[in-house]
Amino acid sequence: MDDVAPPTMDWSLLPLDALSLIFVRLGAVDVLMGAGLVCHSWLMAAKLPEVWRSIDMDKHEVVLLKGDGVLCQMAKAAVDRSDGQLREFAGRLFVTDELIKYIVERYFSSITT
Repeated sequence: MDDVAPPTMDWSLLPLDALSLIFVRLGAVDVLMGAGLVCHSWLMAAKLPEVWRSIDMDKHEVVLLKGDGVLCQMAKAAVDRSDGQLREFAGRLFVTDELIKYIVERYFSSITT
């Protein structure tokens, strides 16, 4: 029997719009902690505002493992990447008044410029 290796695919060559659709499904935490760190093209896709229209940091297991300060910084990074296109944000234990103020300020600064 021949040991033929299956064909390989260079995932870094996927178009950015296809990657962004995948990243939307992955969610904010996974993109910030992994997918956006794979290669340059994945980082570019991870920075597209459409990936960050809905940020759900409420149900991910990392929320239970990371400190509140780290989670707030991750949330701010995600909000910044939304470039004013954020429509939904979900978070619970780590969300502070300061984070809510940051989200609101980023939104209003994007619509006035």
